Amino acid sequence: MQTLMTARHMELTEGIKERMNEKMAVLDRVAPENSHAEIVMSVEKIRQKVEVTLHANGRIIHAEAVTNDLYGSMDLVIEKLQRQLVKFKERLGHNRTTGVMPVPTESSSPKTLPPLVKSKRFPVKPMNQDDAIFQMELLDKDFFLYLDSSDQVMMLLYRRRDGSLGQIRPEY
Repeated sequence: MQTLMTARHMELTEGIKERMNEKMAVLDRVAPENSHAEIVMSVEKIRQKVEVTLHANGRIIHAEAVTNDLYGSMDLVIEKLQRQLVKFKERLGHNRTTGVMPVPTESSSPKTLPPLVKSKRFPVKPMNQDDAIFQMELLDKDFFLYLDSSDQVMMLLYRRRDGSLGQIRPEY
């Protein structure tokens, strides 16, 4: 498997490269042929993050792990990728004739989709963006749905993985 390693805010030493290559060699047994991986290792204060994006058979499999130890993050991300690759191969095995994953249709069984276990209703109050951010922080949630008071449009405010905020505005 071809690998491309990148380091952010840290030095990529030979020891780190060798350890990651050893870990990636484990994936060679379950990864499809001609797959390649992009590995990004980064340090943010005490957080050691490893992200691996695997390109296999036209599909992208992504995993990331964040711990206080770089080697621990490597171990976790490889475990996650192994689980994802096993699922990928199982799904691929269901459609061996074409070699691609089946595309869900209306007539296909919903076995691959997780069940909906909870549904909520709540009143949506008109508010501005600052009030929505404040309310989201008060509720300690990663997302918040609100009605924008300036133009009466539903907005979705969400917390991104890096801690910053994003907003989704529907188009009608």
